Order: sequence, then C-alpha cells, then structure tokens
Amino acid sequence: MKKILALMFCLIAFGFNNVSIAADVDEMIGQMIILGFKGNSVKSKGFKTILNQVEKGEIGGVIFFEDNIKNKEEFLKMTTALKNSKAKIKPFISIDMEGGYVLRMNENNGFKNFKSAKEVSNLTTKEAYKEYSDMAEELAKMNINLNFAPCVDLAINKDSIIETKERSYSSDPKIVVKYAKEFIEAFDDKKIATSIKHFPGHGSPTGDTHLGFVDATNTYKEEELIPYMELANLKPTQTVMVSHLYNKNIDARYPSSLSYNTIEKFLRIQTDFKGVTITDDLDMGAIRKNYELYEIVPLAVNAGENILLFSNREKGDEKLAKKINLIIKNGLIEGLILPSNILDSYKKIVKLKKEII
Repeated sequence: MKKILALMFCLIAFGFNNVSIAADVDEMIGQMIILGFKGNSVKSKGFKTILNQVEKGEIGGVIFFEDNIKNKEEFLKMTTALKNSKAKIKPFISIDMEGGYVLRMNENNGFKNFKSAKEVSNLTTKEAYKEYSDMAEELAKMNINLNFAPCVDLAINKDSIIETKERSYSSDPKIVVKYAKEFIEAFDDKKIATSIKHFPGHGSPTGDTHLGFVDATNTYKEEELIPYMELANLKPTQTVMVSHLYNKNIDARYPSSLSYNTIEKFLRIQTDFKGVTITDDLDMGAIRKNYELYEIVPLAVNAGENILLFSNREKGDEKLAKKINLIIKNGLIEGLILPSNILDSYKKIVKLKKEII
C-alpha cells in the first residue's frame, strides 16, 4: 500500500512548489495531527507516549491543557523535551490562552492571571498590547509556539458561552478587530503563531459545542464574518480555528469543521485566506456524539482542514495517531481522499513552522 501511495504523491507533487516529493507519506499525514495527552510530568506514561509519537513523526504537534501543568518546572521539562526532540520536523507546542476564563497557565499552577477579552476592551490599545506582550513572553519562556487565540466571536447573544464567560471583546466587530489585532501583533513579535476563532462565529447561539450539537442557522449575523476578513491575513503566523457550529444556510448537512462549503467555499473565498486551518477539538460532544472516528477524519480532510486537533484526554488513546493515519491512507487508496489535500496541508504547515521554529 505504501508504494502505491508514494507513487500517487510523487506524481501530484510536481505541481507543488517548495514541497519535497521525497517527503514520506506518513510524515505528511503526521504533520496534520495535533494531540493532547494524559499526564503532567516527563515521567508520565502519557507524555512519554506523545514524545515518542513526535519523534517518529506520527504527529506534528502537542496541545497542553491545565491538567497537564502541575507547576512551572515540570511544564518546562516537558516542553523542552518536545522542543529538543529528534523529530525531523519540530513540533507545534500549543495551548489555549485567551485570558480570563480560558487560561491554562494561571495562578493555580505557578503563573500569573491575565485579563479576559471583555476586561481588555476597557484598556487603551497600548495597554492591551502590553497585556498581551506579557502573556506572550510567559508562553515563549515555556517554549510554546502556537496559541489557539484570540477569540474574535461577537458578543451578540448575552446568554452565549462566549458572552457569559467574557470571551468576547464586544458586539461591535470594529472593536473586536481593534483588540484582537493587538493580541496577534504581540504574539507575532514573540514568534508565536495565533489562531482566530471560532469560525464562522460563535457569538450568536446559546449552546455549547463541548457538550453537543449547536445550531446557529437562525441566529448567525453577517457581521460575524468581519473579524476574519480583517484579520485572517494580518500575519504569516496567523491561523484560523473552525468551530463545530451547524448553520444550514452555509451547509445543510455538516457542522462547520467538517464542511467543505464552510471552509473552502466560505472562509477561503470570502477572506482570501491562504494559511493553515485548524479544527476545534474533534473530541467535543458536537462531533464525537454524532460521528465515528472513521467518518470524522476524511470529512475534516476533505472539508479543507489542514490540522486535525484532538484533546485525547478523556480516554488517553495511545493508538489514536495510528488510527487517524490508517483512516487517511485507506481513504487515499479508496479514492475517498485526494492526495492533493494532504500535500496542500503539508505545504501550508511546513511554511508556518518555518516562521515560528
């Protein structure tokens, strides 16, 4: 099977500049995967497993959550091991750090707390930049090179998870753009990639995609696209995270993260975004309660997602990377996934990594 795949990739790769046709199929697929793990020290079984996966090229990055961070010392040991790993292509070392409610590094595990988006919106832009520059410095000291923030959702619905948790700067897209720009600039100055989220906008519905299906069909507003149009191409280190929201006005069948209509026909065309797209956590209830892994992976790849993100914390599946790899390779052989989708993702990911690593 691998020989057939290699031939397919070699034939197609001639059309891709700056992509080595010698790149291994498994390497290309591995770059598309970011996983979480169970454990909070270099000695934990979960971390040893994920470090091994990084070094073998089975995954292209790791995401840390609060329960992975016992204290500064252990956290730094883990990120340093990843940074200095024997991986052919160095990994994304990622985290969610918006400030306020979403703050994986905080006073409880040895770091300082940072303001929520709503609190930052009361600052001047100069003060906002300082707040985010300090945050970026904290992350840089811990070897983080990808932060899944800022949140650019509009505070349209006062009962939404975005507004109740103070994760939005404002209901006014101009204000959202103004402060999100300071966030992106501050992190770019520290060579840390950012990810505006949650495309196409999570500020209007009431539900929580962590728990299950959320429909934004009747609540979505056109102005929710404005921050993406203004910010998607602001920096070469900029990525876009796609939500699991369902909106039948965009796609009557699939949620955003699994939707070709949402990513390729809406995001790419409306914003002219040419960078890396990342799924929101594919272990969230909105996806896992409605789809099996063998359905999720090809749908996400075919939708135009470049990176598939799985928190992998509840079950801590040590074989998850291999399962994803096998699903993609079988999809390629069966003609269910185009090789060009994998090559395009690989090209975008390697380009981004060159900016930050």
